[in-house]
Amino acid sequence: MHATLELRNVEKSFPSARALKDVSLAAYPGRVHALLGENGAGKSTLIKIASGALQPDAGQILLDGEPVRFTPRSAKAAGIRVLHQERQIALTRSVADNVLLDRPARGRFGLVTARSLAREAGERLARVGTDLDPYAPAWTLTVAQMQLLELARAVCADARCIIMDEPTATLHRAEIEQLFSVVRQVRDSGIAVVYISHHLDEVMELADDYTVLRDGSKVASGPVAGVRMPELVSHMFGDEVSLRREDVHEGDTTPGDVVIELDQASFGGAVRSVDLKARRGEVLVVTGAVGCGSRELAQLMAGAIRPTSGTVRILGESRTSRRVAARAGVGFLPADRKREGLMLDRSIVDNALLAENGADRAPLFNPVSAAHRADDVCRRLSVKLSDVRAPIRGLSGGNQQKVILARWLRVGSEVLILDEPTVGVDIPSKFEIYRLLRERAAAGCAVVLFSTEYQEIRCVADRVVVMRDGRIAGEVAGEDATEHRIFEMELGS
Repeated sequence: MHATLELRNVEKSFPSARALKDVSLAAYPGRVHALLGENGAGKSTLIKIASGALQPDAGQILLDGEPVRFTPRSAKAAGIRVLHQERQIALTRSVADNVLLDRPARGRFGLVTARSLAREAGERLARVGTDLDPYAPAWTLTVAQMQLLELARAVCADARCIIMDEPTATLHRAEIEQLFSVVRQVRDSGIAVVYISHHLDEVMELADDYTVLRDGSKVASGPVAGVRMPELVSHMFGDEVSLRREDVHEGDTTPGDVVIELDQASFGGAVRSVDLKARRGEVLVVTGAVGCGSRELAQLMAGAIRPTSGTVRILGESRTSRRVAARAGVGFLPADRKREGLMLDRSIVDNALLAENGADRAPLFNPVSAAHRADDVCRRLSVKLSDVRAPIRGLSGGNQQKVILARWLRVGSEVLILDEPTVGVDIPSKFEIYRLLRERAAAGCAVVLFSTEYQEIRCVADRVVVMRDGRIAGEVAGEDATEHRIFEMELGS
């Protein structure tokens, strides 16, 4: 049986680096193939070649055993679909418009009508097990619903191979199970799936085959049934890496002064009468199911939005803005890095030093000195880059995330508000980020981490607050924050 999509001995170089070296991968119909590797291993480049966005310098792309040369349009026409980590959704359009973005459904006399769009979109959504309202605006959907919408679009557009890039990065446990169910349906219908994830437990549960890239080369491949998770970790990073609380916590810290205090703070219906304090010297983790109000709470604590009732005091000030909070030393890493955290067409230097340049009123700017400072802080977080003067758009998602974090570490922020800071970040980089957060707390910084990843919570937290329906459902010490206990509080049991 021929592979639906095969990349054979592919190589790709850029002016500053060699991205892929003799890489091969075969995705077969009715199987899920996991593509693994740390940030900067070459996964993104391989995806772009498979979908026609880049042309290989050497090697072949084969479709059903026949050599092809893809452009983005011809790859789509051949049934190669990519679900990117960042959602490809027209937020101001309806669900139906988004599902049928490639092929509008036509009614009588060949006319495209709202009724024909809704009917066809409803049928396609049903095929992936969801009953979204076709007339609803896309901006009203949850992240998980947007993911299923994109999957419906791909599956129902004669897809033969679907490439999924970190599809569960911002999903909660129940939503991940729903997505897995749909992916299994897609696989069982004979479609080939290439699944990219840093969560190896997902790979072990869902995938049939795997390929591991390291530094642009394939270092391992085979059936998932014949490999153990520690072996995959070793293939990916050269040695075994674990995330354990004792490896991050070098000693308990004593919480200091209150730097953020919420008193009956509300924001519409998203956050309801929340009382909460964040202190110097501690890592406070806030968690909860998607839609619990944690994202709006993060924005309130960072000064990005103002409460509709109650008060939020940040470093002693009860009326503040994001600009004032940033100048006072409050760093904020938003969940949506593309839209809210990065200047994608500017250099890595500009992005890494954004907070520093905003606070520094020096009349002269020295680009050489700036490049050295940016390079120094990026090295601390092991950002994989060739030149700090290159546009940040060219970095992988995980490395982009680390640059935003580097921005606030550079200015020594007194308060760090971090919303899902390790999304798309590999295991060694997560470990380094956790160590840095613990170091900042030990130095007297208040760290407030918003996370839905249980292992991360257990690893880094001093104190864990669980939200449900916009309210605080419970609190537990970090060392006692087991998955079972957190899940019970989320459910209200």
